[in-house]
Order: sequence, then C-alpha cells, then structure tokens
Amino acid sequence: MKKTNQGIWQFAERLPELPLSFRLTLGEGNTNLIAKNRVYFKCEYENPTGSIKDRGLCFQIAKLAENKVRHAVISSSGNAAMAAAAYCRLAGIELSVFVSPNIKKGKLAVLKEKADVHIDNRPVSRAHQYALNNNFYNLRQSTDLNAAFGFETVSFEINEAIGKIDDLFLAVSSGTALKGMADGFKKLGYHPRFHAVQTAKIHPLAGQFDNDFIPEKISLADAIVARVLPREKELLNIIRESGGFGWVIPNIDMQKARSALLKIGLDSSFEGAAAYAAVEKAKRKGFPLGKTAVILTGKYYG
Repeated sequence: MKKTNQGIWQFAERLPELPLSFRLTLGEGNTNLIAKNRVYFKCEYENPTGSIKDRGLCFQIAKLAENKVRHAVISSSGNAAMAAAAYCRLAGIELSVFVSPNIKKGKLAVLKEKADVHIDNRPVSRAHQYALNNNFYNLRQSTDLNAAFGFETVSFEINEAIGKIDDLFLAVSSGTALKGMADGFKKLGYHPRFHAVQTAKIHPLAGQFDNDFIPEKISLADAIVARVLPREKELLNIIRESGGFGWVIPNIDMQKARSALLKIGLDSSFEGAAAYAAVEKAKRKGFPLGKTAVILTGKYYG
C-alpha cells in the first residue's frame, strides 16, 4: 500500500484525522482546471480510474482500512464501482459489486477484471441485502457518513487555483459529491451558487427548480440514476441557501454540449456535457452568472 501526503491527502489537515499509514492513494486529484469560453472546467476525468468518484472512494476505503474491514459491497452505475475496485485492491479489501444490466460495456469489462460483479435489475436493494446477509460493509455513498469528505478536495483545488468563484455547475445523481464540495467551500469560509444538473429522464432534485423540459424515457447520461435521494433535504438546502438552481437537460442539449467540449479539447462524459449545457441554459434564462466553474465528472465511454 502506497502511503503518502499526496493525492487527496495533501489536504489532510482539512479532512478528518487519519493516520499516515492508512492514507492510501493512486494519485487522485490535482486535475486540470481549464479556462475556455469564459468558463473554468475542472477535468475530473483525469483521475486514476476516470472519474471524480476516486476522491470519495479514496477516503472511504482508507477509513475501512483503518477499521480493519476486510469485505465491502457497492451498488453503482459504473464509476463508483470502478473507483471502489481500484482502492479496495490497493487496501487488500475484497469487493462485491452490484450493477444494472444497462451498465456501459466498457465499464463492465473494467469491473470484471477487478471485482466480484453481480448484474441485477435492482442493484441498490440487492447490494444492501447482500451486505446485511454477509456482514459486509456497504459503500453506498448516499448513506455512508465518510463518503463526502474526499469530494471536499475539489473545492480546495479550485480555490487554490483561481480564488473565489460565483457559480458551480455539477451533474448530480445521489448528490454526495455536491454535499462534499459544499462542505469544502464552507471550510474555506464562503460558498458559490450551486447548480444541480440532472436529465429529462431522471430529475428528482433539479425538477423541483426547472420545469422547462419534456420528459424523456432514455438518457445519454447513464451515471445519473438515483431516483430516491437520502440526502434530498440537505441538498435542497445547499442549493437554495446558496442562491443556486437546478437544471434539467435533454439529450439533444447534451450532444451539442459534448460536441462543443470536444472542439476545445475536453473529452468528457455526457454528465459533464450536461453540466456545460446547463450553463448555456442558465444564460438563456437570464440567470446572472458570475465567475463560473463546471465539473466534468467523468471519462467518456462510447
């Protein structure tokens, strides 16, 4: 196990205390922040397993290692499971993964090489039951108290690079990354306006703000899957108290945004494209944006 003050641990003094011997890392974080078209893009697809989830799972699994947990379970649309598999392997923890049959083939292929994979139509409930039956630790980020801490480091990095920002756009599924970033900015003594971005297929949070869309039965942003949000009340408070908003984005706008991102050299997933499309929608709606950051949460899988 590599032990270091690098990765998310460069901010160890701002995170809950963890002995140096348990600070495992794959070199997550320190992703590029690129200014294009008067927007700052945080390129989280540069993380070791290709998504922002590396930050959250790094901290979660470091805590498991500290507590001598030997078996863990996770349900995921793909990104969180890939991160969990990589960090569990680093920590010597056995991992069982539950995914939907709709998972991207590229993600599934990666997972099968690194973890015990179960394909199920109800991955969340099946993972929960499997963890209970076997007394394994459930890494579900929406309910794990340690899940948000690693995401705080995104806020710290943005602030170190460009100082205070006014608006932050982020694609949201369970909302754990949004909570973590809000907590990070709070530690810095301020908060930007938080803009939660979801799809015309799944929008339990953003749909409480934005009604200018036509519902869709399929979505290009396959990592936005959570219809039930354990942190819903907390997330709504974060958005409303910051003066932010929720934006619902259809597939066609995601496609246009992804094409625009490719033209400026940013090969993001459709979740990141949705966040950029939300910036454009906010402008059309007359939302008074200031210094704006967009989180490109993950790698593109065709």
